[in-house]
Amino acid sequence: MLYLIIGVFLAALGGAFPGASNIAVVSAAAAGKRIQGQQIAYGAGLGEITLALLAISYSMLVTDFLQMHAWVKVLFVVAFLLAGTLFIIKNRLPKLKTRQAQLDKPIKRLLQGYLLAAVNPPVLLFWLVAIAIVNNNYVTLSTMLKSSYLLFFFFGVFLGKVGILMIYGSTGKRLAEKQLNSTKQVCMHTVIGITLIGIAVVQALKLWVI
Repeated sequence: MLYLIIGVFLAALGGAFPGASNIAVVSAAAAGKRIQGQQIAYGAGLGEITLALLAISYSMLVTDFLQMHAWVKVLFVVAFLLAGTLFIIKNRLPKLKTRQAQLDKPIKRLLQGYLLAAVNPPVLLFWLVAIAIVNNNYVTLSTMLKSSYLLFFFFGVFLGKVGILMIYGSTGKRLAEKQLNSTKQVCMHTVIGITLIGIAVVQALKLWVI
């Protein structure tokens, strides 16, 4: 139970800061697409588990690798820029609605949420620091733990991430209800695209300026 609580707390703490997955869920909720927002949140929960697993398994290796290979950070910046641009351009492309596309939407939303959460170097660094603090002060989190403890921890991570995103989503829905004018509705993909580009700019500034 302790590992479950730690997982929930750390994931909620890391997810409380606005990120691409948060914006995606808020935008879906604001557009009245609650199910779509939930699918993105579930995917983001799986992405958060991936980051936590990387932090537990390869904490020292990942930290040293990022410090020694600046090109990896550049690659992340380029990936965020490309992803953000694609999200923005997507709105301007002709939309072809087919039955297969409709069937694939849940999987696409899960994958979207997963990528927005998993491809996130700042959150990976958060997990590296968080795991180090927990290991030094509270309990041991490593791949040597009993599988049941790890399952509790990762389930807690999933619950924490999804829970904080659901809170963001309900907030977005309330804000949307106050703005009944349809001209004020923000396009979901445009918001996500701008957010991803903003994250890329911030990361580039940290890499080359700060």
